Amino acid sequence: MIFAQLTDIHIKAGGKFAYNCVDTLSHLRNAIDHLNGFHPKLDFVVISGDLVDLGDAGEYDLFKQEIARLDMPFYVIPGNHDHRDVMREAFADHDYLSNEGPLQFSIEKEGLRIIGLDTTSAGHPHGHFEAEKQVWLRRELEAHKDQPTLVFMHHPPFKTGIQHMDNIMLKQADEDFWPVFSGYSQVLQIACGHVHRAIETFKNGIPVSICPASGHQVALDLDPEGEPSLVMEPPAVRIFRWTKGELINHLSFIGDFGAQHPFFGGDGKLIN
Repeated sequence: MIFAQLTDIHIKAGGKFAYNCVDTLSHLRNAIDHLNGFHPKLDFVVISGDLVDLGDAGEYDLFKQEIARLDMPFYVIPGNHDHRDVMREAFADHDYLSNEGPLQFSIEKEGLRIIGLDTTSAGHPHGHFEAEKQVWLRRELEAHKDQPTLVFMHHPPFKTGIQHMDNIMLKQADEDFWPVFSGYSQVLQIACGHVHRAIETFKNGIPVSICPASGHQVALDLDPEGEPSLVMEPPAVRIFRWTKGELINHLSFIGDFGAQHPFFGGDGKLIN
Protein backbone atom coordinates (compact mmCIF):
# COMPACT_ATOMS: atom_id res chain seq x y z
CA MET A 1 0.00 0.00 0.00
CA ILE A 2 1.35 3.41 -0.99
CA PHE A 3 -0.27 6.65 0.13
CA ALA A 4 0.62 10.32 0.62
CA GLN A 5 0.42 13.19 3.08
CA LEU A 6 -0.46 16.62 1.68
CA THR A 7 -0.57 19.59 4.04
CA ASP A 8 -0.89 23.36 4.52
CA ILE A 9 -2.51 24.37 1.25
CA HIS A 10 -3.97 27.72 2.43
CA ILE A 11 -6.48 28.24 -0.38
CA LYS A 12 -7.99 31.74 -0.45
CA ALA A 13 -11.32 32.70 -2.02
CA GLY A 14 -11.06 33.67 -5.66
CA GLY A 15 -7.55 32.26 -5.84
CA LYS A 16 -6.15 35.32 -4.05
CA PHE A 17 -2.44 35.08 -3.26
CA ALA A 18 -1.46 34.35 0.35
CA TYR A 19 0.69 37.08 1.92
CA ASN A 20 0.39 38.92 -1.41
CA CYS A 21 3.03 36.67 -2.93
CA VAL A 22 2.08 32.96 -2.80
CA ASP A 23 -0.16 31.52 -5.52
CA THR A 24 -1.55 28.76 -3.31
CA LEU A 25 -4.19 27.78 -5.89
CA SER A 26 -1.57 27.03 -8.55
CA HIS A 27 0.52 25.19 -5.98
CA LEU A 28 -2.48 23.00 -5.11
CA ARG A 29 -3.07 22.24 -8.77
CA ASN A 30 0.59 21.28 -9.17
CA ALA A 31 0.38 19.06 -6.09
CA ILE A 32 -2.70 17.29 -7.44
CA ASP A 33 -0.96 16.67 -10.77
CA HIS A 34 2.06 15.35 -8.88
CA LEU A 35 -0.03 12.96 -6.78
CA ASN A 36 -2.04 11.78 -9.77
CA GLY A 37 1.15 11.17 -11.73
CA PHE A 38 2.92 9.19 -9.02
CA HIS A 39 3.85 5.64 -10.00
CA PRO A 40 2.70 3.20 -8.83
CA LYS A 41 -0.69 4.76 -8.30
CA LEU A 42 -1.36 6.01 -4.77
CA ASP A 43 -4.07 4.28 -2.76
CA PHE A 44 -5.18 7.43 -0.93
CA VAL A 45 -4.06 10.83 0.43
CA VAL A 46 -4.31 12.26 3.95
CA ILE A 47 -4.57 16.06 4.06
CA SER A 48 -3.32 17.21 7.45
CA GLY A 49 -4.83 20.63 7.97
CA ASP A 50 -4.87 24.24 6.79
CA LEU A 51 -6.81 23.30 3.70
CA VAL A 52 -7.88 26.94 3.44
CA ASP A 53 -6.60 30.23 4.82
CA LEU A 54 -9.51 31.93 6.58
CA GLY A 55 -11.97 29.08 7.12
CA ASP A 56 -14.67 30.61 4.90
CA ALA A 57 -17.25 28.51 3.05
CA GLY A 58 -16.16 30.02 -0.27
CA GLU A 59 -12.61 28.86 0.30
CA TYR A 60 -13.79 25.31 1.00
CA ASP A 61 -15.92 25.41 -2.15
CA LEU A 62 -12.83 26.29 -4.19
CA PHE A 63 -10.72 23.68 -2.43
CA LYS A 64 -13.30 20.95 -3.04
CA GLN A 65 -13.63 21.96 -6.68
CA GLU A 66 -9.88 21.51 -7.15
CA ILE A 67 -9.29 18.45 -4.97
CA ALA A 68 -12.03 16.59 -6.87
CA ARG A 69 -9.38 16.04 -9.58
CA LEU A 70 -7.53 13.58 -7.34
CA ASP A 71 -7.62 10.08 -8.80
CA MET A 72 -7.73 8.47 -5.36
CA PRO A 73 -9.71 8.88 -2.10
CA PHE A 74 -8.62 11.48 0.41
CA TYR A 75 -9.12 12.06 4.11
CA VAL A 76 -8.97 15.40 5.94
CA ILE A 77 -8.29 16.82 9.39
CA PRO A 78 -8.35 20.51 10.38
CA GLY A 79 -5.50 22.92 11.04
CA ASN A 80 -5.50 26.26 12.80
CA HIS A 81 -6.50 28.13 9.62
CA ASP A 82 -9.54 25.90 9.19
CA HIS A 83 -12.90 26.51 10.85
CA ARG A 84 -14.09 23.25 12.37
CA ASP A 85 -17.85 23.71 11.87
CA VAL A 86 -17.58 25.19 8.39
CA MET A 87 -15.17 22.42 7.40
CA ARG A 88 -17.48 19.75 8.83
CA GLU A 89 -20.33 21.09 6.74
CA ALA A 90 -18.13 21.32 3.64
CA PHE A 91 -17.17 17.65 4.03
CA ALA A 92 -20.54 16.38 5.27
CA ASP A 93 -20.32 13.59 2.68
CA HIS A 94 -17.11 12.26 4.29
CA ASP A 95 -18.73 9.75 6.63
CA TYR A 96 -15.45 8.77 8.32
CA LEU A 97 -15.42 12.14 10.13
CA SER A 98 -17.00 12.60 13.55
CA ASN A 99 -20.46 14.21 13.46
CA GLU A 100 -19.87 16.50 16.41
CA GLY A 101 -17.07 17.74 18.64
CA PRO A 102 -13.47 17.41 17.42
CA LEU A 103 -13.16 16.64 13.72
CA GLN A 104 -11.30 13.32 13.93
CA PHE A 105 -11.25 9.86 12.36
CA SER A 106 -9.97 6.33 12.83
CA ILE A 107 -9.90 3.98 9.86
CA GLU A 108 -8.19 0.72 8.87
CA LYS A 109 -6.30 0.20 5.62
CA GLU A 110 -4.72 -3.17 4.85
CA GLY A 111 -3.92 -3.92 8.47
CA LEU A 112 -2.71 -0.39 9.27
CA ARG A 113 -4.80 1.70 11.66
CA ILE A 114 -4.81 5.35 10.57
CA ILE A 115 -5.90 7.94 13.11
CA GLY A 116 -6.49 11.59 12.25
CA LEU A 117 -6.55 13.99 15.21
CA ASP A 118 -8.09 17.43 15.60
CA THR A 119 -5.53 19.55 17.46
CA THR A 120 -7.19 22.90 16.80
CA SER A 121 -8.13 25.39 19.48
CA ALA A 122 -10.93 27.65 18.23
CA GLY A 123 -9.78 31.21 17.67
CA HIS A 124 -6.12 30.45 18.40
CA PRO A 125 -3.14 29.63 16.15
CA HIS A 126 -1.69 27.15 18.65
CA GLY A 127 -2.99 23.64 19.20
CA HIS A 128 -4.53 22.09 22.30
CA PHE A 129 -5.33 18.47 23.13
CA GLU A 130 -8.02 18.83 25.74
CA ALA A 131 -9.67 16.07 27.80
CA GLU A 132 -12.36 15.18 25.24
CA LYS A 133 -9.72 14.48 22.63
CA GLN A 134 -7.57 12.55 25.10
CA VAL A 135 -10.48 10.24 25.97
CA TRP A 136 -11.25 9.60 22.31
CA LEU A 137 -7.64 8.82 21.38
CA ARG A 138 -7.10 6.56 24.40
CA ARG A 139 -10.25 4.65 23.48
CA GLU A 140 -9.04 4.17 19.90
CA LEU A 141 -5.59 3.03 21.01
CA GLU A 142 -7.11 0.58 23.47
CA ALA A 143 -9.59 -0.78 20.92
CA HIS A 144 -6.84 -1.43 18.37
CA LYS A 145 -3.85 -2.11 20.61
CA ASP A 146 -2.70 -5.05 18.48
CA GLN A 147 -2.90 -3.12 15.20
CA PRO A 148 0.07 -1.09 13.86
CA THR A 149 -0.98 2.56 13.90
CA LEU A 150 -0.07 5.79 12.11
CA VAL A 151 -1.29 9.05 13.65
CA PHE A 152 -1.84 12.25 11.65
CA MET A 153 -2.22 15.63 13.35
CA HIS A 154 -1.69 19.27 12.39
CA HIS A 155 0.22 20.83 15.30
CA PRO A 156 3.51 19.06 16.13
CA PRO A 157 3.85 17.91 19.77
CA PHE A 158 7.49 19.02 20.05
CA LYS A 159 9.59 22.15 19.63
CA THR A 160 11.56 22.60 16.42
CA GLY A 161 13.86 25.49 17.34
CA ILE A 162 12.04 27.85 14.95
CA GLN A 163 10.86 30.14 17.72
CA HIS A 164 7.88 31.86 16.11
CA MET A 165 6.46 28.45 15.13
CA ASP A 166 7.25 26.90 18.52
CA ASN A 167 5.10 29.65 20.02
CA ILE A 168 2.07 28.19 18.22
CA MET A 169 2.76 24.46 18.54
CA LEU A 170 0.62 21.98 20.49
CA LYS A 171 0.42 23.56 23.93
CA GLN A 172 1.05 21.43 27.03
CA ALA A 173 1.96 18.46 24.86
CA ASP A 174 3.99 16.83 27.63
CA GLU A 175 1.05 17.08 30.03
CA ASP A 176 -1.98 16.50 27.75
CA PHE A 177 -0.79 14.59 24.68
CA TRP A 178 2.15 12.29 25.28
CA PRO A 179 0.75 10.58 28.42
CA VAL A 180 -2.12 9.20 26.32
CA PHE A 181 0.36 6.92 24.53
CA SER A 182 1.70 5.40 27.75
CA GLY A 183 1.23 1.64 27.68
CA TYR A 184 0.57 1.49 23.93
CA SER A 185 3.37 0.28 21.69
CA GLN A 186 1.54 -0.01 18.36
CA VAL A 187 2.13 3.57 17.13
CA LEU A 188 4.72 3.45 14.33
CA GLN A 189 4.83 7.19 13.57
CA ILE A 190 3.13 10.52 14.17
CA ALA A 191 2.90 12.67 11.03
CA CYS A 192 2.29 16.42 11.40
CA GLY A 193 1.97 19.60 9.35
CA HIS A 194 1.80 23.27 10.41
CA VAL A 195 5.51 24.20 10.22
CA HIS A 196 5.88 24.13 6.40
CA ARG A 197 9.21 22.30 6.62
CA ALA A 198 10.56 18.75 6.59
CA ILE A 199 11.50 18.02 10.21
CA GLU A 200 11.93 14.72 12.06
CA THR A 201 12.53 13.72 15.64
CA PHE A 202 12.10 10.76 18.00
CA LYS A 203 10.15 11.36 21.19
CA ASN A 204 8.90 8.97 23.84
CA GLY A 205 9.87 6.05 21.64
CA ILE A 206 7.84 7.24 18.63
CA PRO A 207 9.19 8.76 15.38
CA VAL A 208 7.55 12.14 14.68
CA SER A 209 7.69 13.91 11.33
CA ILE A 210 6.56 17.21 9.83
CA CYS A 211 5.66 17.37 6.15
CA PRO A 212 6.62 20.35 3.96
CA ALA A 213 3.76 22.44 2.61
CA SER A 214 2.31 22.23 -0.87
CA GLY A 215 3.39 25.84 -1.51
CA HIS A 216 5.46 28.21 0.62
CA GLN A 217 7.84 27.00 3.34
CA VAL A 218 8.73 28.59 6.66
CA ALA A 219 12.31 29.91 6.55
CA LEU A 220 14.81 27.79 8.48
CA ASP A 221 15.87 30.33 11.10
CA LEU A 222 17.08 28.94 14.44
CA ASP A 223 17.83 32.39 15.87
CA PRO A 224 15.49 32.82 18.89
CA GLU A 225 15.03 36.45 17.86
CA GLY A 226 14.48 35.66 14.18
CA GLU A 227 11.66 37.40 12.32
CA PRO A 228 8.83 35.16 11.03
CA SER A 229 9.28 34.74 7.29
CA LEU A 230 8.55 32.41 4.40
CA VAL A 231 10.68 31.17 1.53
CA MET A 232 9.79 29.59 -1.81
CA GLU A 233 11.79 26.40 -1.36
CA PRO A 234 10.49 23.40 -3.33
CA PRO A 235 7.12 22.15 -2.04
CA ALA A 236 6.74 18.46 -1.26
CA VAL A 237 4.48 15.66 -0.09
CA ARG A 238 5.31 12.63 2.04
CA ILE A 239 4.91 9.24 0.41
CA PHE A 240 4.29 6.31 2.75
CA ARG A 241 4.90 2.67 1.85
CA TRP A 242 3.28 0.04 4.03
CA THR A 243 4.37 -3.51 3.31
CA LYS A 244 4.89 -6.65 5.37
CA GLY A 245 4.37 -4.79 8.62
CA GLU A 246 6.90 -2.05 7.83
CA LEU A 247 6.11 1.64 7.36
CA ILE A 248 8.62 3.66 5.32
CA ASN A 249 8.23 7.26 4.16
CA HIS A 250 9.88 9.46 1.55
CA LEU A 251 9.74 13.14 0.62
CA SER A 252 8.57 13.67 -2.94
CA PHE A 253 9.32 17.19 -4.18
CA ILE A 254 6.81 18.90 -6.44
CA GLY A 255 8.24 20.55 -9.55
CA ASP A 256 10.16 20.00 -12.76
CA PHE A 257 13.69 18.99 -11.90
CA GLY A 258 14.62 17.69 -15.31
CA ALA A 259 14.70 14.23 -16.80
CA GLN A 260 15.85 11.09 -15.03
CA HIS A 261 19.33 10.05 -16.08
CA PRO A 262 20.55 6.44 -16.13
CA PHE A 263 23.44 5.20 -14.00
CA PHE A 264 24.23 2.39 -16.44
CA GLY A 265 24.80 2.33 -20.20
CA GLY A 266 23.46 -0.11 -22.77
CA ASP A 267 26.37 -2.46 -22.03
CA GLY A 268 25.24 -2.76 -18.40
CA LYS A 269 28.33 -0.92 -17.13
CA LEU A 270 28.33 2.15 -14.90
CA ILE A 271 28.54 5.27 -17.07
CA ASN A 272 31.96 6.88 -16.66
